[in-house]
Amino acid sequence: MNDLRFAIRQLWKSPGFTFAAVTVLALGIGVNAAIFSLVNAMLFSPQPYQYPAELVQLFSQDTKNPKSFRAFSYPTLRDIRQQNTVFAGVLGHRETVVGLGAKGETRRAPADLVTSNYFSVLGVRPAYGREFRPEEEKSGSGQRVAIVSYRY
Repeated sequence: MNDLRFAIRQLWKSPGFTFAAVTVLALGIGVNAAIFSLVNAMLFSPQPYQYPAELVQLFSQDTKNPKSFRAFSYPTLRDIRQQNTVFAGVLGHRETVVGLGAKGETRRAPADLVTSNYFSVLGVRPAYGREFRPEEEKSGSGQRVAIVSYRY
């Protein structure tokens, strides 16, 4: 108890040092908590997919630059999906930015353009509503369908 009283007296006598020590400790604890949260979310928390260890991502390799990879065109993706004998399912997605608006006001929003089998291949279902239908994926169908996220 005497040591604790002595430590408190010493901290009270030098407020500049006390403030610096408390600030450094607070920053250290805050950074540590933030990094732990990030690592925990990315590495240890379960993924929302049914079988996350079985997911693979395919790219085409650039023949002129073998270290460069790029996404498939939609016709190539369709051919891979039709001729697939290796994977349980093949889906396509592409991140993009879309314009949303009403009454003359437009704002940009992130979007993910996906194939109609996106949810079934991942083994998940939308919380509300329905999944995409195969006929909605066809070019020129004129159907505009969107599934919005909670974050949006």
